[in-house]
Amino acid sequence: MKDIKFIVIIFSLLLLPNLVKADSNISLKNYLDKNNIEDGSTQIYLLSRCSAVYAYASGIILKSDAVSSKNFIEISNNLLFKSVELMVIEEEKKLEEAQKKAENERKKLFNNYITEGKKNWEKNQSHFKGSYISNDMTICSKLIEDQ
Repeated sequence: MKDIKFIVIIFSLLLLPNLVKADSNISLKNYLDKNNIEDGSTQIYLLSRCSAVYAYASGIILKSDAVSSKNFIEISNNLLFKSVELMVIEEEKKLEEAQKKAENERKKLFNNYITEGKKNWEKNQSHFKGSYISNDMTICSKLIEDQ
């Protein structure tokens, strides 16, 4: 039931008008190059970005590959949960507060990916190729492999 609700939310987000400015995200590689991966806040951000990019990828492929889309949603939710756990541990936030913060952050990042994906589609008819989104997916897939 939670997966269905999440898929409905993703579709709603995909259909809402986008008010996010262009180039809202820097590439994840650039972010990680400038920040210490050992720092809890960097790890939380990495988990949030990866959760958002997997949610974005899930929405993009839903019509063409429902099974992979569902798998991406599960990965996205697991990453979100890990970011919440880390916030509770590192930032000593209450669980409810950490959940709300993580969900809001993922929503913001997800909207950034939508904006960038649309721009990239107009440029080369691909949501991913030729953009930092593709590179983010590569980095996040390595994070998933390590689990």
